[in-house]
Amino acid sequence: MKILKVVKFFWGDLQGNELLKFVLLSLGFFFLIGAFWPLKTLKESIFINIVGPLYLPYAKLISLALLFPVVLFYSKLVDMLEKEKLIYAVVSIYVVLGFILVYFLCDPVIGLTNTTVSPSRLIGWIYYLFVESFITLMISLYWSFINDVTTPESAKKGYGLIVFGTQLGGVLFILLGTYLSNDPTTYARSVPIITAISVSMFLMIAIIVYILKHFVIKDKPQGYEETVKIVGGEELKEKVSFHEGLKILLTRPYVAGIFAIIFFQEFITTVIGFQLSLMVKASYIDPGSVNKFLFNYALAVQVIACTFALFGTSYFQRKYGIPFCLIVYPILIGTALIAYLLHPSLHTVAYLMLIGKSLNYAFNQPAKESLYIPTIRSIKYKSKAWIDMFGRRFAKASGSMVNGLVGGYISCVGFFALSCIGFWVFIAGLVGKKFTNVIDNKQLID
Repeated sequence: MKILKVVKFFWGDLQGNELLKFVLLSLGFFFLIGAFWPLKTLKESIFINIVGPLYLPYAKLISLALLFPVVLFYSKLVDMLEKEKLIYAVVSIYVVLGFILVYFLCDPVIGLTNTTVSPSRLIGWIYYLFVESFITLMISLYWSFINDVTTPESAKKGYGLIVFGTQLGGVLFILLGTYLSNDPTTYARSVPIITAISVSMFLMIAIIVYILKHFVIKDKPQGYEETVKIVGGEELKEKVSFHEGLKILLTRPYVAGIFAIIFFQEFITTVIGFQLSLMVKASYIDPGSVNKFLFNYALAVQVIACTFALFGTSYFQRKYGIPFCLIVYPILIGTALIAYLLHPSLHTVAYLMLIGKSLNYAFNQPAKESLYIPTIRSIKYKSKAWIDMFGRRFAKASGSMVNGLVGGYISCVGFFALSCIGFWVFIAGLVGKKFTNVIDNKQLID
């Protein structure tokens, strides 16, 4: 069939149930990221308009503090529920909360019709925390589910298809959100509509998982864990305490290596992202021109990521392997960083960030996620939650500290960034080697 030839050209020899599985998983991320981009824009817009921009730093701090009880509750659900039911539970909770927020956004006193700007407007705080907690938790959970039903060889082919669906959702829904928000006079009406559409897409994720589990991989083990032994031959623990995920992160070099890879990626993009902001501010005076540049930049990131996911993600993983992808990505960033240091300008820093952001989504992210495949459930779900929720924010906070201290001095920024890239390449090589050894010996990391 022609469609199978097209699939094979872009993503390798995917067919039958394996192809259907990855199409559905890709569709799930299409809706997840499709929901994310409009909500990401709205959470700051709503907060600025009804709470005030001066309180944004406090909202970010509160969102970080909120993650502790969220992860605690999530960890309890991991112990109580099967993996697909865990997704149903999280989606159900956030769908209910989302439509409650839509209701209050439409209220003439509490909602957007009331134009009074005040820190006492709770709807702004709640909306911000709702979006922050959902997207952080759901992306981590959905990737954990994918890693749990995928083997390493299958991931080399199918993860490219998943990333393509992810970035396609980002492109299309950026355009949809822009269209619906085009008329500023309809702000109070369009925001609840956009929110309702996004919350409805949460349900699509649960529906896709249900179809997948009941009609595609029913009674057929699809993951790596069912076919191998645990390193050391120990029995797999069924339940793990809340802080066990953090304990594993601190005591398992392999898991700590994954954390380091993610930390350096977030740290570098935070530091260089600040350089981009400084250059944009220096290059454009008119606020409308700044906004236009940043929008075009965001769209370019999604288009490049989507294109690379189509042609490059699966190809490089199948041709060269996961360790190669883990190492080449920071080398590319380092090369672009050197070009920026030699010729600091808006164009060079924009190209650097385009590499850092777009190739992270389409090249680095699927390689990082593959590292979780040969691990036990508590690492996939609990340690991964710690890394994704707290590790990323800790990295961004660290990058912000560097920005605050030496952000205006390009040479100092370059020293910090290049030093981190050196450590990043070294650790990526070690983790990639461990991943290959475990897979070759058909073992499982506990």
